[in-house]
Amino acid sequence: MIDDRFIYLKIYSRDKKRIIIKRLEEIVKYITATQIPDSIENVHPEFIKVQVILARTNLIRKMRMFGGEGCLKYSECDICDEGHCITILYEDELKEKWGSRYNSIMRAIEDSIKATEGLIITMNNKPIMAKFHNTCGGATENSENVIGNRVMYLRKVLCDYCLNSPNWEGYKEISIEEIEEKLKVKFPNLTPTLRIDMKGFIEEIDRDEEGRIKSIKIGGKMFKGTEIKEILKLDSTRFSIVPKILGVKTCGQGDGLGLCQHGANQMALIGFKFNDIINYYFTGVEIKEIEKPCIKWPLKEKILVIDPGHGGDDNVGVKGHQGLMEKDVVLKISKRLKEFLEKLGAVVYLTRDDDEYVSLNRRAELANKIRPNFFISIHLNSFYNPSIRGCEMYYYKGDIESKRLAECIMDRMVKNINVVNKGIKVAAFFLLREVGASSLHIDIDYITNPEVEKLLQNSEYIDKISESITQGIVEYYKF
Repeated sequence: MIDDRFIYLKIYSRDKKRIIIKRLEEIVKYITATQIPDSIENVHPEFIKVQVILARTNLIRKMRMFGGEGCLKYSECDICDEGHCITILYEDELKEKWGSRYNSIMRAIEDSIKATEGLIITMNNKPIMAKFHNTCGGATENSENVIGNRVMYLRKVLCDYCLNSPNWEGYKEISIEEIEEKLKVKFPNLTPTLRIDMKGFIEEIDRDEEGRIKSIKIGGKMFKGTEIKEILKLDSTRFSIVPKILGVKTCGQGDGLGLCQHGANQMALIGFKFNDIINYYFTGVEIKEIEKPCIKWPLKEKILVIDPGHGGDDNVGVKGHQGLMEKDVVLKISKRLKEFLEKLGAVVYLTRDDDEYVSLNRRAELANKIRPNFFISIHLNSFYNPSIRGCEMYYYKGDIESKRLAECIMDRMVKNINVVNKGIKVAAFFLLREVGASSLHIDIDYITNPEVEKLLQNSEYIDKISESITQGIVEYYKF
């Protein structure tokens, strides 16, 4: 029976070959037991709490009821347990993994689930990609070096807590043939006359004109070619060193992204609490309770700063051919936008609410003092060719959250007011750089286009613009 007090997932079961319904926390238990490395001998309860919160966060981010993409293989499900979405081991498999530690581990996980009930990791009130790996080997990694995108909370941190991990150092031997096969490369054939120097190992090879080795330095010691022939029982002094095996030393285990599991457990062992550990490895995040989607107030507790561009007698912005001024239009849009957003539960601030001059520095200071989820600067564009029209949006390099917000808003503006999409672009505008929150600059349209200028004098059109931006923000916050 479904109990409204709990959150449930739709899972495609690999064993039952059908969709099953399970409570979120039951799946969190199995995922946590799956993801904690059995290479950690003394698993601390605070580390288990961390892993529970990571598992819960990733599931909430995936779930359709919270706006997640769900399982891409089984469209009716939130996840599958085939390994396509996430690897889940169940009771028999976990008993095999944990052996005699199974009962104590499962009890500790159940206790941690209760102790952290409903907690997830968020940024901008959205669940994060709660990435983790076994052992970082001294430092975690910046996201752009692993997944190609700059993620604000996946930043490199130094970590020597995993120094005692059994995976701090690794060694693997790989044959030359395997390297050629897997990398689709072909090494050159080595001939007896080829000179090979490997500093500290084999070097200073001296051959005669026929290619026979006269002398060679091995391991720092000089030998005659004839000595090597006799000692190693070679057929001739006309020889080469042909590598057959490549030995590779590694430091750490995993891609280095997010939380280092061995490091996190060691932090717990020396007294750090679960929230301290999470905030160490994930930059600028918040640990918050899950809120079920609210139909009436979908933007509840979201904090937004709306920045009407320009203002004052000497900073009117661009003008239309009929004299309509950017500063006046964007203020109207911003005020209506504030009203629409507040009706949906958002807390909204304006950098100006009348025709006054506010410097860029002052706008940045206001935003950084408020620390909003998003800073949105509203502008209009101009061009000498009056036929040009369209909406452009700008975000700071690497700010993927602002890019995603821009995509949601642009989609709504195109659908609702048939605006021309002129692109979502990277820029280094002052406010995009200096505001500490994710920031978006929107050029609504070209005021120098006569048709656009006429529309911008219509209050109903102003409302449609503001509604479209609001709908885009709501769409973004569907996770």
